[in-house]
Amino acid sequence: MPTNEFSLPPAPPQPSPVRLAMTFDVTGDQVIAGGFGNSFCDNSQGSFAFRGVASGILAKDGTFTATPANNSAEAILIKGTVPQKNGEPWSGSYTVSLSGPGTPACVANLSGIFTATSFPLVSGIYVGTGSLLTGPTGVPKAVPVTLQVTLQQGGIVTNPGNGAASNYFSNALLTGSIKVQGSPCFSSGATQSAPASSVIGNMVNARFLMDDGSTLLLEGPLTDVTEAHISTGIIVVQGGNCGSTTNTIFLPGLDRQG
Repeated sequence: MPTNEFSLPPAPPQPSPVRLAMTFDVTGDQVIAGGFGNSFCDNSQGSFAFRGVASGILAKDGTFTATPANNSAEAILIKGTVPQKNGEPWSGSYTVSLSGPGTPACVANLSGIFTATSFPLVSGIYVGTGSLLTGPTGVPKAVPVTLQVTLQQGGIVTNPGNGAASNYFSNALLTGSIKVQGSPCFSSGATQSAPASSVIGNMVNARFLMDDGSTLLLEGPLTDVTEAHISTGIIVVQGGNCGSTTNTIFLPGLDRQG
């Protein structure tokens, strides 16, 4: 007699216990690192971040030890070796101690070794289509919009206090411009020197001053080393003609052209 059979799909692979994403700058004998990480265990997740504040001295043999500023909830130590050629992998070890409220015991103390794949500097034109949620009368209404974003990673950093240029090239700096079609609020914008836009690890964080005086905050990760796609989601608009709690842009992602 016939039988009814069913099978369960295989369990999804468990994520790596620790995920690190970092951006390194080397200026003279100093290494400056910014980044973030996630840790997973027992269906729990912890996270930590150090945006451009971990620094260390580069030894003659190319090794370094970098630590961020003191933080009572987390202690991070990165040891590594600067590659001899641009674009080659960075290798080293990490030690992380998390002690914030609700931190699972299994992610409180983490350590291990890493070999980091080097992403090329972000450069190109990215395009995506989404919806601007406008609500001048208090009732949100979705308006189709298309965004064209031109991005270039890397440049001479500026002093956030007075805007003066410093003397070293930073891989974390991001500059660019944006064009928006379909919005009743603005049509174009550009990044500003302060506050600066950045790429930390694989996370793109771009702030555009728009032509209506608003600030458009675009943030999302590069999904792989090809840098062909930026996964965005919700884009916040502050100030200007559309800056309110009912005015945001939902954009699934941006795809690089060419």
